[in-house]
Parts: sequence; C-alpha cells; structure tokens
Amino acid sequence: MRSKALPGVLSLGLALTLVSGVAAAGDLEKLFNPSPGDTESYWTPERFRDARPLPRAEVDLDAFDRGPEKSGAVLPAGLGEGRGPTAGIRPDLRNRLFEPLEGVTAMTHKGLRPIGEPASGSTGAYFTSARLVPAAADLAYPYSTVGKLFFTIPGHGDFYCSAAVLRPRVVLTAGQCIHSGTSNPGFFTNFRFVPAYRSGAAPFGTWTWNFVTVNTTWSQGGGSLPNAADYGMIEVADQSISGVNRKLGDVVGFLGYQTQKLRPNHAHILAYSSNFDSGEKMHQVTAQAFKAASANNVEYGSDMRGGSSGGPLIQDFGDNPSLARVIGVLSYFNNSTAIKTEGASIPDSRFTSLLNNVCAHRAGNC
Repeated sequence: MRSKALPGVLSLGLALTLVSGVAAAGDLEKLFNPSPGDTESYWTPERFRDARPLPRAEVDLDAFDRGPEKSGAVLPAGLGEGRGPTAGIRPDLRNRLFEPLEGVTAMTHKGLRPIGEPASGSTGAYFTSARLVPAAADLAYPYSTVGKLFFTIPGHGDFYCSAAVLRPRVVLTAGQCIHSGTSNPGFFTNFRFVPAYRSGAAPFGTWTWNFVTVNTTWSQGGGSLPNAADYGMIEVADQSISGVNRKLGDVVGFLGYQTQKLRPNHAHILAYSSNFDSGEKMHQVTAQAFKAASANNVEYGSDMRGGSSGGPLIQDFGDNPSLARVIGVLSYFNNSTAIKTEGASIPDSRFTSLLNNVCAHRAGNC
C-alpha cells in the first residue's frame, strides 16, 4: 500500500545542518533554519492564497484490518498536560494574509471538489462532521492551538497541511508535511505556521521556524503510507508583540498529549480540509476508533480530505487544558470517497523521543 508519489522532485538547495542515523525507533533527522528572514519574506499574499493541500496523504487501498487488539503488556504512556493562553493577546482578524476567493471559484482555482453526505462510509465507520459554530470559536482555546502549516516542496510549489501547538514553542504535524520520506528532496522548507487561520486572516500572526525534526521511521520509509511514525515537530521562533517577546504557546495556548491512547478511544479531530470551505476554515469531526490498521496505525471515521494531514486527534476535547490531549496526528485517507476513514500512527516511544529532542534543543521550548 503506497501513497501517491510526487515525481521529479528537485534537490533542496539550501545550506542545511542535517543529523541522521540508522533507521531505528530512537533515531531522528533534524533540519535547522539558517535564515529565518528568508522564510518570512518568501510568503507573499499570492503564495499564501495559491498554496495547495498536500497530495501525499491519499492511499490506493484501504489499510489492512488487524482486528481486535491482542492482550498482553501495555507500554507505559507518555503524558503531558496542556495550557491555555497566558499572554492576553487579542486576536486581530484585520491581519490579512490575502483576500480569499469565494465558493465555487475557490474550489475551481485549486482543482478541488466537495464530497457529500452521509456521515458514514461504505465500511461503516460512523462519525459526525461539522463546521465550527459559531465560526469565531477558532479564536478560543483549544481551537486556537490548531492552524495551517504552509511550506514549499522544492520543484513542486507551495502546499499546506494542518498542525497544532503541542508545547510553548513546539508545533506538531504529520511527518509527510515536513519531509518527503525519501532522500530526495528530504526536508521541505519555508515553513510558516498560522494558528486559528480563517479565510486568509492570521488573527494571532504567522510564526516562522527555527528547527524541524522527524523520526527515521518516516524519513527512511520511502514515503509510503500507512507509516508507523508519520509525525514531525517544528520549533517556532518567538515574536515581539507590543514590545514584549512572546512564545507561540503563551499567545494561543498548547495542547496536552498522551501516547498509546489512539485505540480504543473517542476523538475530536480538527483540520483544514480542502473539501470543506476550500480549506479556508477549520473543520471538525468527532468519532471513535474504527479499526486497527497495518504499520502501527488506527483508522477513525472521517470525511475530511486533502490538507487535513497533520491535524490533531484530541481526547477529552474541551477548555480544560489538563484533559484535552493529543492522541494522534492525521496521516492518510483512502482514494475512494466512499470509504470515509482517516488513519493516524499510534504515538509511542518514537513520539516521546522526538518531543524530548525538541524540548532539549532550546531552553523554554517545553
């Protein structure tokens, strides 16, 4: 089972500091940003507007159903609590990145198409899919921790995924939104995170990157999906707001996390999906775990499509930061719109290894 590849990708022409090793559970690959200013100047209004949903998340076949979990020893779960915003920064929807196209025009411009109801697929994975009500809910915690991640794939153009704030300076997304899963091109570039993005507006500003990392399970996995560790993390740079240096997590809050909890569980899933509002507004799905899948994955019922990769699955969703915890990251969906499921890698020791590495990279990251 393989994802759709991006043929003919060019090599990455930046001065990069890269650390890699033999593919094992604890091995990581890292990329440092040599020129943050270049990333900021790269993103013009036209580039933000024309960024496309990452196509790699679509798989050719439904993942193999492993059936019920086998009894046996359960690995200890990694655990971290979230925190609501502390900086007292008011969101500003007048901070516009571009003026978005509307309705059918927006869908046609990016070659997108909607998919319809009902809220269950041909395999019987039930879920509830809905826009945020009210729309301004995206400005309040914990919705405010979720946003769009813009980036460039060398030789292919500008794309977006979904992502969420996991620690004060740490953004969590899918590994496929950071690295190709192959040596060419390897890491993507020009990462820019926009929390609570809505219809071309950046109410909490845009945040550039200092450092990104993925596990070698993804980076040396050939780019195929499902993958046992399709997640990655980004350290973002602080911003001066009204003369005060602020961390991202202080402005929008950050989510908690818990490993080994993707199945059995029930999750609130947030992402920017191209088949709803052209990916211009945050969308939400609620569902329970539907089935275990190959390569350490679990599938949930969902009708979200391109652009949703990297969106968080959150247990105990609500405004209590000690309870709302990320239990997985959206990874892939089926190429058939009749099979409405999305898969996610189970966070395990590879996840905690990745997080520990990012936390240790700079004091105050976590």
